[in-house]
Amino acid sequence: MTFFSILIALIAEQYRPVNANHWIRRMSDRWLDWIAKEFGGKNQEGASPVGARIACAIAFILPTFVVFCIYVACMLKYAILGFIWNVIIAYLFFGFRQFSHSFTKVHEAIEIHDLPAARAALAEWYGPDLDVSNLSETEVISLALERAIVGAHRHVFGVLFWFLMPLGPAGIVMYRLADTAITRWSAKGDFNLSEAARYFFYVIDWIPSRITAMGFAIVGNFEDAAYAWRHLTHKWADSINAVILSAGSGALGVRLGEPLTEPDSDQALLMAEAGEPQIYEIGIEPTERTMRSAVGLVWRLVIVWLALMLMLTTALWLG
Repeated sequence: MTFFSILIALIAEQYRPVNANHWIRRMSDRWLDWIAKEFGGKNQEGASPVGARIACAIAFILPTFVVFCIYVACMLKYAILGFIWNVIIAYLFFGFRQFSHSFTKVHEAIEIHDLPAARAALAEWYGPDLDVSNLSETEVISLALERAIVGAHRHVFGVLFWFLMPLGPAGIVMYRLADTAITRWSAKGDFNLSEAARYFFYVIDWIPSRITAMGFAIVGNFEDAAYAWRHLTHKWADSINAVILSAGSGALGVRLGEPLTEPDSDQALLMAEAGEPQIYEIGIEPTERTMRSAVGLVWRLVIVWLALMLMLTTALWLG
């Protein structure tokens, strides 16, 4: 049942994507804004650490509990109702097109070498925090690839992981709300609230992010992905995304993130005497061809996930 729920949700979203103006997105944003208003922003310091943790528990656990209760009630009454509920929740929160559409706009501009259009599409995707006025074509491609790799995990593979957990569709709601809250609450300037959401998401995403990294290594360049995962995660300040980005860049065989500083001769000599291996960059500079490879990488991993779920579903039916 899980396999067909995901398959139907994927197909439905390709024809009618859930965009930022969809009612479920507006409802989620209003819910998170109400939590931020009630538990944070009471004074200049924002929410207290304890209040921030309570806010996270209410914001994420309460909707998860409601969705799970509806799922159990549907399954106890008629299994077909549980299946329909699975499809609805998966469709509303999956979000494959939410990142692929923006990536496609950048890619199409790069294909025709329209750098201003590519910058504009990237600025629309990232928001006002990114200054794109002086970015080169390589930098635009690099930033688009990073955003797409993270988006593929948070909208597809992380969601798939939590859908397969005992919580079922409720796990999807918890995962997506926690992810949305990081951005939503950070924009409000409440440090304790946003950090509490970031820690909550880090905990629930620790295993899924590493499964996605392993998936990228399997369907891409395994050796480079393993090396980058082991040695190059420090290139990204965000520990939540570092594993995914390092493995994804290695799987694609390209250089992403901040370039490594080459040690001078004295440092290299000291590292050799201490028996420390020298860390080096891997891959090539990203190009338009890399963007096409990234699309193939994501789809190959999606197919692997679907194949595994199909085999699991078949095994359960035969059992």
